[in-house]
Amino acid sequence: MKEKRILVTGANGMLAANIIERLLSEGYKVTGTVRKGRTFPGMTDKNLSIVEADFKNSVAMSELMKDCSAVVHVAAMTSQSCRDYELYRKVNADATEELVKEACRNGLESFLYVSTANTIGYGEAEDRDMVYPFTGSFYAMSKKEAENRVLKYKDRIRVVIVNPTFMIGKYGSEKGSNRIFSMVRKSPFVFCPSGGKNVIDVREAARGMVLALEKGRNAEKYLICSGNYSYRNLFGTIAANYGVSRIFIPVPDFILKIAGKIGNMIYKAGFNTEATAVNMDILMVDNFYNTDKAEKELGFIPDKNIM
Repeated sequence: MKEKRILVTGANGMLAANIIERLLSEGYKVTGTVRKGRTFPGMTDKNLSIVEADFKNSVAMSELMKDCSAVVHVAAMTSQSCRDYELYRKVNADATEELVKEACRNGLESFLYVSTANTIGYGEAEDRDMVYPFTGSFYAMSKKEAENRVLKYKDRIRVVIVNPTFMIGKYGSEKGSNRIFSMVRKSPFVFCPSGGKNVIDVREAARGMVLALEKGRNAEKYLICSGNYSYRNLFGTIAANYGVSRIFIPVPDFILKIAGKIGNMIYKAGFNTEATAVNMDILMVDNFYNTDKAEKELGFIPDKNIM
């Protein structure tokens, strides 16, 4: 499969940029799409073509697929605050289904869909159903709907789904997941919810996804994850890596529940906010996963270092 061209959507984003670099390092040719007015944050390469194209435009995407063997679909609506599920469905489910249809029409070999670990019940492996609070998250719900949509085409194209956990690192922004770095680096006081999450360096996530593209079985899902951290341990690890001393303040669950109720009132009043009851509840669970299946089937043994 090496030297064939791979189409990667969302190349202006952290994950897709790292996937592209991984593909290039392993000898693939890549066409990456970026949103209008955005740029690819990585380096130029003779085997890389960056094109301004909206993945929701079937005609444009079909044209880009002409010389490709596979699609890695990363682009998505990732907001945690939008109040309209139909917007999530339009971008994350409807447009994704149209993209896999175009891949089928153009005779591509594979479609790798980048979903989220939150479509899988935390604390378990790939075969567990979604559980609350993620069943209340419009983002996670739309990604699950997209998974179901793309799997309908498994008899026409090889479909592989990857489910990454929380990614941080290279090309990330301080407005995105990397804001936890700046939060710990800049503030002497760090507030710690009671829960935790699985965290992976985005470069490792990209490596796992390229392995899934190469080795993943048709119609299968693979958790791409690394270390499980309580929020206290996560923030402490970041502080230690920066060589700074911080005061860690536990946040009681009842405070988060009150914040969630206030957030819901703001939400219902017509304003977008991430401080909803669902998002506050997410901070109270141990959102942990394991990568046993990916280790066994893909040979993906993640580096647990997140700095």
